[in-house]
Amino acid sequence: MPAHLLRNHQRNSGTKQPGAGLLERLSITPRPERHPLASGDVVAEHFGGVPLRADGRTILLPGGPRIYVLHGDAPGSRLVIRRRIFAPLPAIGFIGPTTSVARLDHGGVLLSGVRLRSTAWGMLFDGDVSRYTDRVVPLAAIDRSSPTAVRGPRGDEAATFAPWLDARLEAGNGRDLQAQRIIELIDASPRSTVAEIAASLRLTPQRMSATCLENFGLPPKRLLMLRRFVRVLRRLLADPTATGRALWEAGYVDHSHFARDCRQFLGSSLQAFRELIEHRDDPA
Repeated sequence: MPAHLLRNHQRNSGTKQPGAGLLERLSITPRPERHPLASGDVVAEHFGGVPLRADGRTILLPGGPRIYVLHGDAPGSRLVIRRRIFAPLPAIGFIGPTTSVARLDHGGVLLSGVRLRSTAWGMLFDGDVSRYTDRVVPLAAIDRSSPTAVRGPRGDEAATFAPWLDARLEAGNGRDLQAQRIIELIDASPRSTVAEIAASLRLTPQRMSATCLENFGLPPKRLLMLRRFVRVLRRLLADPTATGRALWEAGYVDHSHFARDCRQFLGSSLQAFRELIEHRDDPA
């Protein structure tokens, strides 16, 4: 079923498509080709499947992790994170949490993908996600069923990923409330320190660090910095006039504070990054 019809179909027919409530659009600004896939208790967000640009390249913002499918042979495909290059890419892949902007080249084939929500790892898998930070591996290395479970029409993320996500949720560990509370507190109080968040949750520094690494792939301070940065970056890309207000509300002291994070997470100034994505779809 076309993604943009999913909500109306569920409301009018009373039926539930596999994976309903698991996928959602990820976009800085509304685009006609990027429809919401579903709503509710979201595990993942859509970032691929739109008509390809001529260069077949997708810009990934820091964060993640992500899963994707290349719909065809792409021997020239590669993922570039800082100075690390992964090539060629697995046809069905898992990109771990990324600590800087990345470039995903997928040649002349269509790419479909979703970005997992920050708290989704512990709901879907066992183990420590930090082993995959700034890396890409075949999804089958994490879940052997994925080559047959992740299938669907080209560009239809609901059909491609939702059944697999449903199956993983049934086999997973349930919601990690501690990890969820960490994210909620970081997002609700951008000026809070790691020590303050740990104290409010009655976590020792060691437990706080272990929880963040296992669930988010990053130590607590880096996680706090990255979420604050990406949140304000998306806002500024959508509305360049909101600079002062957006920086203050996100917890930044001044412009130079934000500029340092741009160099750390983008490897460039905000203006240079705007020029990089000027003629592209929204970065993922």
